[in-house]
Amino acid sequence: MTLARSVVSNRADAVRSALARADVNRDGRLSSAEQRRAAGLVSGASDVALVEAFKQARLKSGFVSVSKARGLVSLARSRALAADGNQNGVSANERARLSGPIARALTRGATRGGSVNAPKPTGNLGTFGPKAKRLAEAARRQARLMNTRGWCARGVNRAMRAAGLATSPLPSAYMYAKRLENDRRFREIKNVSDAQVKKLPPGAIVVFDASGGRTKHGHIMVTLGGGLEASDHVSRIYTHGRQRVFVPVG
Repeated sequence: MTLARSVVSNRADAVRSALARADVNRDGRLSSAEQRRAAGLVSGASDVALVEAFKQARLKSGFVSVSKARGLVSLARSRALAADGNQNGVSANERARLSGPIARALTRGATRGGSVNAPKPTGNLGTFGPKAKRLAEAARRQARLMNTRGWCARGVNRAMRAAGLATSPLPSAYMYAKRLENDRRFREIKNVSDAQVKKLPPGAIVVFDASGGRTKHGHIMVTLGGGLEASDHVSRIYTHGRQRVFVPVG
């Protein structure tokens, strides 16, 4: 039996999230105290991967570069999943061919006998209706029209208006979470994991707080399905473990 690919991805997501969340002063470096904070946010194989990332991303000052550590974890995840040649999970033999310590940490538990199951979903996704579909279509069109960076809130606000879900603009993306929480035209899906966000159907609005290393304004986007998002441009979905998900009702 094998280690599920989703387990590898979830472990990597947990490490990347811990690195971002521990950088409390947002200077891109983790002090000793911040490294301990990061370690307290993960456990098991993710903790081992985090320690290895610390080693490889440590600066001469003793601080750890957040961007380098996160990049190393992403690279390790890619290598670990690439080792899964038949796309059915990482086996012990496939893990044995991995040389990088972070990749090996992310694939701990790959065995010949027994199995390691993917974690059960935590969010009740329910069914997305036609309004969500219209929002996704509007968001894709708007993102392609703008094709900019740094104007995610503007792009999503314009898409909402085009889809018949108009709301007044807000100065920062993260502020939309409170707005949507109190808007009866939307329902919130609680406790959606990073892995689930990337698999959401088209038409969900995902709002990120400002702790994920993007900007002080946070981020907002509309899911397009297939792991894609639309804001002021179309891109792959990026997560950091601190997001809220809202879906149009109807």
